[in-house]
Amino acid sequence: MVEFFAKIFIKNYKNKQDENVRSSYGTMAGIFGIISNSILVGIKLFIGIISFSVSIIADAINNLSDMGSSVLTLIGFKISNKPADKEHPFGHQRMEYIVGLIISLIVGFVGIELLKTSIEKIITPEEMNFTIITYIILGVSIFIKIIQGLFYLSTSKKINSLSLKASAKDSINDVISTSVVLIGIIISKLVNYNLDGILGVLVSVFILFQAVMLIKDAIQPLIGEKPDPTLIRDIVKDIKAYEGIYGVHDLIAHLYGPSKIFISLHCEVDYKTNILESHELIDEIEAYIKKKYEVEIVIHMDPIVMDNEMQNHLMEHLQNTLTSIGNEIKYHDFRMVTGERRTNLIFDLVVPYNYKYSNAEIIDKVSKSFTKLDKKYKCVINIDNDYLSL
Repeated sequence: MVEFFAKIFIKNYKNKQDENVRSSYGTMAGIFGIISNSILVGIKLFIGIISFSVSIIADAINNLSDMGSSVLTLIGFKISNKPADKEHPFGHQRMEYIVGLIISLIVGFVGIELLKTSIEKIITPEEMNFTIITYIILGVSIFIKIIQGLFYLSTSKKINSLSLKASAKDSINDVISTSVVLIGIIISKLVNYNLDGILGVLVSVFILFQAVMLIKDAIQPLIGEKPDPTLIRDIVKDIKAYEGIYGVHDLIAHLYGPSKIFISLHCEVDYKTNILESHELIDEIEAYIKKKYEVEIVIHMDPIVMDNEMQNHLMEHLQNTLTSIGNEIKYHDFRMVTGERRTNLIFDLVVPYNYKYSNAEIIDKVSKSFTKLDKKYKCVINIDNDYLSL
């Protein structure tokens, strides 16, 4: 369905990395949500009022908040598509995360209000009046919400949108809550006991649980989380495929939105290669990666010694030592500075977070392993954070 509407309303709809196309997808989903939720609010309020059902009225109010969320989605995509400016040099795409958080908070507010109303209904129950029309309309409401949820979910996957993902989960919550209400009405009729308030409590608890999960998902990218590991692996693989690149390390990626990624990394090149040739190679790689993956990338060039037999032997010893400690630790930028009384071995170690050994313990183990080879060896070790843990 999303593909069908995209073909009609979105120009160049297949290029989902384009910010204008992403915004158009978000706008389309927002308009779809406003229309479908407006229909649901009308029919549920009508049925809830004539049947005196708090659970149905609460469900209608929930759909009213969903309509507000759809409006927020439209606003969020409009703002996030604004180009970078002096005050926001990295663009405005993080507005999608903020909208996702606001929608999540609205879901939580609706859950709290529904819980309060349902408890009051248990304390002071009212007689409900249902007809066959009630069942039919609730069934139609469930069907509309299923379509709406699938539409949001499909769109969120196409453009990697957190706010639409939150809206999709909210729609699925509505499907479950309305289904519970419908089943409860049927059971109430069969057992001749008013379950309206109890069902409202169950639905509200479920909505609150989902709200907490949505808030967590919305906060994570605002705090700062790592990008898609597959994307980073593909970028590193492409860089290593270039002749003259002997290693990649110190890769750091910053997310400023679903399609706004800034990357910096170090590439190892042979120190004997003419510096102008190496610089030209680095420029070529930067241009290629930027165009292929639509990311901003800066590469630092690290010259390495590759023809020193003693240094290669010591690097092999370091690798064996790290393997004995744990395969997760990596090293880079190995340099050997020889003096009359001692030889400094300078290198960086990349250690995963929450590793079984502390940094001090790792440095001690590695240093002692070289001292056993020769007392003149002194390790100068810098511990790097493994930002991506690929």
